[in-house]
Amino acid sequence: MLVTVLGASGRTGSHVVRLLRRHGHTVKAGLRSRQRGQHAAALGAEPVLADLTTDPAGLVEVFLGSDAVINTAGAADPDPSAVNMVDRDGTIAAIGAAERAGVARFVQLSAQFADSPDQGDRLVRSFLLAKQVSDSALRRSSLIWTLVRPGNLTDDPATGRVKVAGHLEPGRVPRADVAAVLVAALDEPFTENRGFDVVSGDTPVTAALAAFS
Repeated sequence: MLVTVLGASGRTGSHVVRLLRRHGHTVKAGLRSRQRGQHAAALGAEPVLADLTTDPAGLVEVFLGSDAVINTAGAADPDPSAVNMVDRDGTIAAIGAAERAGVARFVQLSAQFADSPDQGDRLVRSFLLAKQVSDSALRRSSLIWTLVRPGNLTDDPATGRVKVAGHLEPGRVPRADVAAVLVAALDEPFTENRGFDVVSGDTPVTAALAAFS
């Protein structure tokens, strides 16, 4: 499978690229600048320019031939204007580009409470609102979609075990485990056209997704 990863140089995206290559997939590593391509190339991915904020039309060419897109891109600046530019408008542009490029599958890294921002942390309300809008755009698209809504992300080592449900109490989860969920979702039909929360748990990733209902 040819998979394009947006935000491939980020802390979660790097884990996704590594896991995809480990599973034998061909990977395009979507990056905001060429300077970030060395690490992706070292992982066996093809670095490609894919800036959601400056050249959304160019994303169509980036996506051509891809079987799936995994979007882990997010604003580095917490300022609401930056968040709206990347997590809302940029993601919506990527969704449209994926449709025009004939991509079948789109897996989106969202956030817990993105489907109900008023219940989330007020400090990240603008982020949750931006995710809510772009998540809604993905659900309305012609793509086969999956929305993965993790709890607070940590840089702890992977455990390989998570808890998955439509909605969960607030929790934490290592980025490496979220990356495993994003990659495993590509092969799990139960995740198609569905969104779910993910936090640390006791169930192996593939089993947690297979049991999700």
